[in-house]
Amino acid sequence: MNSALVIANISVAVVNLFLIYFIYRQVRHIYRPVITTKVVSREANVEDIPTTLVSGDLYLVISNVSANQATNLRISYEFWFQNRRIAKLSKALRYLNPKEAMKELIPLGEIIKNYPELFEQVEQGKETKKIPKKTLLLYLRINITHGFPRHKIADSYKIEWGSLENYPRFEDHPIMNCWNMRDGLYIYKLGRASDTKR
Repeated sequence: MNSALVIANISVAVVNLFLIYFIYRQVRHIYRPVITTKVVSREANVEDIPTTLVSGDLYLVISNVSANQATNLRISYEFWFQNRRIAKLSKALRYLNPKEAMKELIPLGEIIKNYPELFEQVEQGKETKKIPKKTLLLYLRINITHGFPRHKIADSYKIEWGSLENYPRFEDHPIMNCWNMRDGLYIYKLGRASDTKR
């Protein structure tokens, strides 16, 4: 009789633990912030939906599109060139409130600093620019983690950094063309006015 009672108590405890875990998962999902990323040009606003191709100075926009605060954000940039990682940077953001976004220049200057042999210094009049010797095809991988327990999102982009060989007009430089790509496929960012205009 006692062993039957012990087995019944253990069964009830296991079922209760399962129910607690199930409820925890549901509640956690309800209060989880929703973070999105996109790359836009200098002139674009954080609300703008980019097309597949973005040109000019490239900015990363990180948006909290949910009604919940995102905390302890860690933003990691990885730049890849010819199948090797050539730069990795990370930044921290303590929190991002609901319906807030941040816009930051993508730190491509790290590549100039770490790989000066890929660039030439070109002067025209009083202006000096560092321009790639050959057009560079870079891959940018962005990883963002936030909250506790940690949630992770990832995005990836292909960046064409133009040289004078392909784009001979000095005044046009720097030339950056960027596509949102994943697994060799173009990714289109979607949005509705009700999501972005608040």
